[in-house]
Amino acid sequence: MANFIWKALTIPVTLDKKIDYKGAFNLEPNALVFFDLDGTLLNQQSQVNPEVASAIHQLRKNGSMPIIATGRTNIEVDEIMEMTGINSIVSMNGQHVTFDGEEVYASVLETAVLDRLKEATNERNEGLSFYSNRLIRCTRHNELLEKAYNMIHSPIPQIDESIYHREAIHMALVLAEAGDEYYHREFPELFFIRNSPFSMDTIVKGGSKAKGIEALIERLNFQHIPTFAFGDGRNDMEMFGAVKHPIAMGNAISDLKNIAEFVTTSNVEGGIITGLKKYDLI
Repeated sequence: MANFIWKALTIPVTLDKKIDYKGAFNLEPNALVFFDLDGTLLNQQSQVNPEVASAIHQLRKNGSMPIIATGRTNIEVDEIMEMTGINSIVSMNGQHVTFDGEEVYASVLETAVLDRLKEATNERNEGLSFYSNRLIRCTRHNELLEKAYNMIHSPIPQIDESIYHREAIHMALVLAEAGDEYYHREFPELFFIRNSPFSMDTIVKGGSKAKGIEALIERLNFQHIPTFAFGDGRNDMEMFGAVKHPIAMGNAISDLKNIAEFVTTSNVEGGIITGLKKYDLI
C-alpha cells in the first residue's frame, strides 16, 4: 500500500488520491472495529487480558479489521499491538493514523503555537509533554508528571524542551490539575481534553478520534463497510458519532452510554467479548 500523508496545519490541505486497499486474500475487511484502550480494551493494570487478546485474533480471523483508537501515541502501545495482532491504529486522539502498518493521515501542531504553550506552562509552573508517532519528550520532571504517567502505567518521558523544533509533534499533554478555562481562553486554536486529574490532551482545534476515523474511511474508500467502536471516556464522544454501531463499556461515563447503541459489561467483566458476540463479530 502506498504511503500518503495529510498534514493538517492551520489551513486545509487537499487529500492525495484514494488508496485501493486489498488485504489478506485480496479482500476488503468485513467490518472496521475501533477499540479505545484505557478502560476499554485494557484491564485495570493497563494490560490486555489473554481472553480478550484471543477474541481480537478471532475477530481478525473472521475477516474484520481491529483498529486501536486511543489518546496514546504509537510507541506506548507496541506491546498491546503485538499481543493482539492489531497493526492499525488511530493514535493521539485521531492526530495520526496507521492502517495495516502504513501511515495514511497525520495532523501536526505548529511550532509557533507550541512555543506559546510551553511559555504558558512554564509561567504557571506546570509541565508540558510533546508526542510524535515515535517518541515522547517533556519540559520538566515533577510530582504531577509522575502521577500522570504512573496512572496509565507508562514510562516517564525524557526531558527535551526543544524537540518540537526538530520533530513533527501531533499532540501535546498539559500537566496541570486546574486551569482548564485559562487554556481554552488563551489558545482558541487548540482543543483540550481533560484525560486525568493531572493532565489534558492537547490537539488542533477540530481534531478528534472521529477526524482520524473519517480520514481513514475516506482515503481507503471504506464508506460501505460496517463500522463499530468500543469506548468509555470523554474522548470517545466524537468517535461514537463517526461509526454505525457505537458500543459503550459498562464502566463508561453516563454521557457516552446515552449515545451508545449498546452498553456492554465493564472492561474487567468481559465487556469486549460480550460486545463482539452481540454483533456476531466473533
